[in-house]
Order: sequence, then structure tokens, then C-alpha cells
Amino acid sequence: MTQNKENNKSHESNAEYTKEQQVLVDRTLAYPECMYYDILEVPRLSPIDVISKSYRRLSLQLHPDKNKAPRAEEACKVINNAYDKLSDTESKHLYDTVELPNIEERLRQRNRTHSYSAEAEQNSQNQTYCDHQQTFSRRRTIFERMDEDFVKLVLMLGVPILILLLYPVISYMFSSNEIFMLRRSGVYTEQRFTSVRRIPYYVKKGYQPSNLQAYHDLEKNVELKYYRIKNPYS
Repeated sequence: MTQNKENNKSHESNAEYTKEQQVLVDRTLAYPECMYYDILEVPRLSPIDVISKSYRRLSLQLHPDKNKAPRAEEACKVINNAYDKLSDTESKHLYDTVELPNIEERLRQRNRTHSYSAEAEQNSQNQTYCDHQQTFSRRRTIFERMDEDFVKLVLMLGVPILILLLYPVISYMFSSNEIFMLRRSGVYTEQRFTSVRRIPYYVKKGYQPSNLQAYHDLEKNVELKYYRIKNPYS
């Protein structure tokens, strides 16, 4: 009897891991993988600095080089995944504002009508909610990208068409008070030439100067505008 006790004590002293290490591994793996705050042992919606501090503590306690308990490496991967999700600002914001509220609400609704007697059953149900919410989040992201692509396509195709449709109207609004244009534009479609230098210009269809002086003034203005554009610094 005495020899058996001594053997047990010797076996315990030679154990590669402690009871506390095994408890930590089991507790980490007991949470559904989407319950990131619980896995990292911090209050929900904690800031990133608090999350980082707890993660460093747990990573040291669960690292396979330090913790030889069964499934310690698996538990270490679980906390790494949780930290990856919550250490990124954009990922954390999405989780806090979309995924976590949906998970908590579904759990509250479920708890109002059902009572769980076994912890394993509750964890299984939580995992189902997590999987459903992650699928919903992925679908939501896909639809958002589709909406963004559709808006970009509409802008790429619609803006040039709109410009083409509005160009004649805008051109008419800004040029309808002019007697002539040096280029065909809007309502200025009838081409004419000055009598001496044969400079081309355009007037409204059927336009005729009211008198000879108006005709000379028109040709003079055409030539002035033509040479001013051709030699802006002269």
C-alpha cells in the first residue's frame, strides 16, 4: 500500500503538465469559436489594448512549449484566431456591430423558450448560431460588393450618355446670344465664309444681317475672333 502511494506521488511529480494547465485548455476549447471575447477572457466590446494584454498572457500559458496538456496546441490556435479577429480595427468593428449583436439576440430568443440542461448541448447550439451568423456576414459582404460594382457600372455608362444628351442643350444656353461661331455647335449649323480672307464661320440656319453695315461688322468680328484665337499673344 505504501509502495503504491509512493508510485502515485512519483508519477504526479513527473507529470508534464499541471491540473491548472489542463483546466485552461478545456475552458478555452469549451467556447464556440465565434465567441472571441469569451475565449480571450475579456469583457465584450473591450478595447484592443485590453484584448492584446489578455492575449499575451493566454498565449504564454497555452503555448505548446510551455503547456504539455492534451489539445494545448489546438487551444493556442483558437486564441490566435480570436485575436486575429479582434485586433484588426475593421474586422473588430464588423464583429461588434453586426455579428455579435445577432449572436446575442438569437441566444436570448432561444433561452426564452428553451432550457438547456447540458453544457455540451448549449455549446453546440451556440456554435450553430456562430456558423449561421458567419454565413450571413459573408453573404452580406458579397451583396455589398455587388451593389458597389453596380453603382460603378451605372456611373461609367450613365455619365457619358448624360453628357452627350445634355451637350446640345448646354451649348445652346451658352451660345444662343452669339451671332456666329467659328465651329459648328448646337444651332449654329449653316457654314459661311468671309468675303475677303475666306474664313469659315457658322450662323443659325437662315440668318441674314439686317443691313450692309451689320454684314461688314459681322465679317470684321469673325476675323478678329479668328486671329485672336490663332495668335492669342499678338
